[in-house]
Amino acid sequence: MKKITLALSITVISLGFISHANSQNEQPIVQHYEAQNIETTEEALDVLDKEIAKIADTLETMERINKDPEYGSKIEFHGIEAIHVSSYSLEAAIDRLRADKAVTDNKLDALDETVQAIHFASEKKEEAKTREWFIKLTKAFDDIDSNETVKIEKKEFYEIVIKDHKFSPEELIVPAGQKIKLIIDNQDPTPEEFESYDLNREKIISGNKKATIFIGPLKAGKYHYFGEFNMDSANGYIIAQ
Repeated sequence: MKKITLALSITVISLGFISHANSQNEQPIVQHYEAQNIETTEEALDVLDKEIAKIADTLETMERINKDPEYGSKIEFHGIEAIHVSSYSLEAAIDRLRADKAVTDNKLDALDETVQAIHFASEKKEEAKTREWFIKLTKAFDDIDSNETVKIEKKEFYEIVIKDHKFSPEELIVPAGQKIKLIIDNQDPTPEEFESYDLNREKIISGNKKATIFIGPLKAGKYHYFGEFNMDSANGYIIAQ
């Protein structure tokens, strides 16, 4: 029979947690993996969907091997280690959703808890616990309705306020791929300079005045800006997604 290979899509980057072994209790070497680079909410949801499906397939194959050991001898199979590999990308996807504020905290926390538990259980090769937490993972993911994720709508303009030498909001989410009009409202009596190397923009706004700045279209990502006259306190980010 032709061998079936379950590919590991994530590259091994290091060996870690190598305990000082002794004759009574030797600790196993733990592999660490590099997660996928995820830049948008849409990519994060897609990664969650695909990695959860891969884990389901792996657990199904493991169950078949448990029932028919001869089947395991006919295929090349990475087993529970493949689930451990997937947990890294699941964690990266959750981090992206959290950074984008794309899902309510309580639902994201529930999802995060299950992934952390699967990461640990699969690392320890604990199949029963991995299966137990995977059931909870699928439920937590089902609870995240894709229609619930934040919709980034194009506005006529976006406003950033300067008050007490700070920017508000500190993180402004805008749609990627569109030209953006910013209104900078300096509510301090002293001038401030809006500056950003990431956006290639700088403009002085007098005290108690407003200024208009056009940026974009921006690729999905996070763009830093700051107040040239108060760099310790006046910092912010524009997040395009």
